[in-house]
Amino acid sequence: MVVLVCMLRRLTLYIRNPYLLAGLLGLLVVGGLLYVLISFWLMPAYTQHGVTVTVPDLRGGTAQEASSNLERVDLTAEFIQLRKPNLPKGVVIDQSPTPQSRVKPGRRIYVTVNSGDTTTVVVPNIEALPVREAQNQLMTNGLLVGLVKPDSIPSAHANTITRQDPAAGTRVAARSPVNVWFSTGLGDRIVTVPDVVGMTAEEATIQLLDKRLRSVVLDHVPADGAEPLIGRQSPPAGTQVREGFEVRLHILEPDN
Repeated sequence: MVVLVCMLRRLTLYIRNPYLLAGLLGLLVVGGLLYVLISFWLMPAYTQHGVTVTVPDLRGGTAQEASSNLERVDLTAEFIQLRKPNLPKGVVIDQSPTPQSRVKPGRRIYVTVNSGDTTTVVVPNIEALPVREAQNQLMTNGLLVGLVKPDSIPSAHANTITRQDPAAGTRVAARSPVNVWFSTGLGDRIVTVPDVVGMTAEEATIQLLDKRLRSVVLDHVPADGAEPLIGRQSPPAGTQVREGFEVRLHILEPDN
């Protein structure tokens, strides 16, 4: 108990010491000033608090244009190469952050540049595909969907592509339109299947189309360049079918 009383008396003497109080007050003032200086001046100046710039749209331009446009707004470019064969070489195809984003000055912008050099594309074969799938195929190959119209000649498979223009295998400029025709299903009229045995595949196809019938050649065309002749057809000549019915054609074997 005596020890506790002595400690309290000594603490009272310290508290009443004017020099000690002045020292503590000075430390508090200096600490407060340092806090204000760091929080409201040094840190905002270091982080550029409240200062942002707008990321420009670089897509479609060249790498050099992208670099110049970014430097103009105090941003830097880091280029990434990606091959897109359906677009011109050297064109900017993507960027991160996206255009119109607000970022700090000096921010690094990742710019994706096409390293491919092919500006033309091959038209894919979309015949017999459903309309939606055919349209997706064209866009995936860097082409545009042109006119989409019902075919004047019926077909057994409704809502599938029956014709295309340009034809499959044609090389065209990227983003060229491809016109397509689709089936509306079998027709209402009944027609008689003509006899096309002995005709060339081309002649047989034309003869059947004249009757508003479809055809498909099931066998391989000879590799020697000779005009393939039809050796058999299904259904046979004289069969009654609806317009748009598909007649199967078999190539005549060489030894027959």
